[in-house]
Amino acid sequence: MTGFSIKGRISPYLSRRWLFVYGYLVILIIGTPYLPLVIYLARKRWQGGSVSNFVLAVEIAIAVLLMFLAVVTYFVNRKKFLPFTLILSGLIAFCYFFYLSNPNPYELTHLPEYAIMSVLLNHAIRAGDRGENKNYLLIRSGLITLILGAVDELYQGLLPLRYFRGYDIMLNALGGIFGLTVFWGIKQD
Repeated sequence: MTGFSIKGRISPYLSRRWLFVYGYLVILIIGTPYLPLVIYLARKRWQGGSVSNFVLAVEIAIAVLLMFLAVVTYFVNRKKFLPFTLILSGLIAFCYFFYLSNPNPYELTHLPEYAIMSVLLNHAIRAGDRGENKNYLLIRSGLITLILGAVDELYQGLLPLRYFRGYDIMLNALGGIFGLTVFWGIKQD
């Protein structure tokens, strides 16, 4: 007798990989209202410029790390090297020009935040892979990341001292693309 099994449908979403996704989401949801306070306390403790410079230095270090991964990709999988390097270079250039138009390093923190989200999502989705096309799984992860980034911004619009901004959704999406590009570049399949 075959019947509908709820356990079979729910259990993939209770795997350890999905628990990392849920935990990361909880951290984002809980941390979002307190981010202005954290920035305020950091500026109060240290000079405001040094905090901004630190954030910018971390973001530059992440860009250097991404380019290092491009070099590693060359040695690991040469057929991915050119598209991987071009995508990363384009994203980094876009972020650089975005920073020039809006010199607030805190805005660029969306990039690593959602890069991590997209990689966690892709890793979890791949665990339940039933032979689906790997590019489809990347696109699915990217779309879910985009939706979560939009929901996060809507949530921020409801909070005091936080604002809804359309370009933040774009930065969240770019962060997801960063993460998925790195995942695709270093993954050997």
